[in-house]
Parts: sequence; C-alpha cells; structure tokens
Amino acid sequence: MDRQTLDMEGARRGEISSASLQMGEDTIAVQCIATMSVESMEFSPWETATNKRAQSLYASFFVINLFFGLMALAWGGLFPGNGSSFIALVIGGVLTLLGFVLGIRAAMMARRMKRRQPYYRLVIGASDGRRIPLVDNNRDVLMRIRDVVRHKMDSGDREIRGDFDLDLDLVNLNLPTEAQKAQTLSRGPDIVPKSRQRETEVEAATAETESEVLFDQDAEIIRDAS
Repeated sequence: MDRQTLDMEGARRGEISSASLQMGEDTIAVQCIATMSVESMEFSPWETATNKRAQSLYASFFVINLFFGLMALAWGGLFPGNGSSFIALVIGGVLTLLGFVLGIRAAMMARRMKRRQPYYRLVIGASDGRRIPLVDNNRDVLMRIRDVVRHKMDSGDREIRGDFDLDLDLVNLNLPTEAQKAQTLSRGPDIVPKSRQRETEVEAATAETESEVLFDQDAEIIRDAS
C-alpha cells in the first residue's frame, strides 16, 4: 500500500538569516511577517488514489468469486450423481475461499485507510498576502522556530542566525553575541607580562626621580631669591 508523508506539504528545510527567513524556495523578510500560528491537523496517510483503486478491485473480485463459488457449490449439491458435480464442488470451494480472502483484504485496506494521524502546521503569513506553511509531526520544533522568529521581530536582533531541518527535527542556531561573552568569561582576567611590568616600574621610578629633581631645583631658586 502507498502511504502519504508530511513532506508533501510545505517546506522541509530553511534558513534563518539576519533579516530574512528562507523556507524552501520562498524568502520572506522578518519585518514583513504579519501573522504566525501553529495549527493542529489530522490526515489519513493511507488514503491515496492507488489504495482506493486497489481496495475497490479487491471488493469487486470478492463479490464475483463469492457469487460463482456459491453457484458452483449449489450445482454440485443439487446434482450429486452427475460426473461433473465433484469438479463443481472443488471449483466452488476454491472460488469461495478465494473470495473470502479477497474480502478480508479489502476490509483490512478500508480499515487502514480510515486511520488518522495528527500533525502540526506553522503557518507564516506575510504582509503581501502569502501564507507559507511548515509541516511536521513534532510540535516542539515548530514552536522553537516560531519563538526565534518572534524574538527577531520584537527585538530586531540581527545576530541570531541558523537553519532547520524538519526531516531530522533539528533547529541549529548560531549566537555570536553569547559565544563572544562565553569566550571572554572563559579567558579570565588579562595577565600582564613580567617584562611589561618591569618597564612600567622603570618608567614610574624615572618619572618620580625627575619630579624630585625639579622640586629641588625650584627649592634652590626660591632660597637664592630670598
């Protein structure tokens, strides 16, 4: 039996850039997004045109085989003394058994086609009227994408970038600002080399000596003047 999958609707992969959102072949600016909504939906994965035709054929052959099988069994039962009655009974039994098998198969296919499974759609509406859906059976992934886009809309943060893959249920975000903060914290306080410390101390001592010399000269000048 054929089975429908969720990749038949909406984009499966996309990219979140500094100011736009790439979803499949559609690109939309973050500031042009008007609405975002997460919808809960249901679909029948086995309800395809091929499965419907196959189920219809199974049901038709069930009726035909059952009809001719019962006719053959009736012929063999009504005329037991005839030489062909045994053959009619054998053929009738085979057709009836085959009819029941086909009927069970048709019933199983019909029951499977009625099964429904939930899935979720993140519908992003643009100010130009476009509605771009993202479809997945994992609601948390869609909610994370929605929260990231909403944060970029509210704060205007252009540092958050990333990509997502709904087939793998992955949302990868690059946060340069946080990475730089973490790198700065992990680096610790700056350590001044000993050579630089020695140069600083020498410069400070030289400056102090020069100030003392100047002060002594000023004192002598004042004493001479007095």
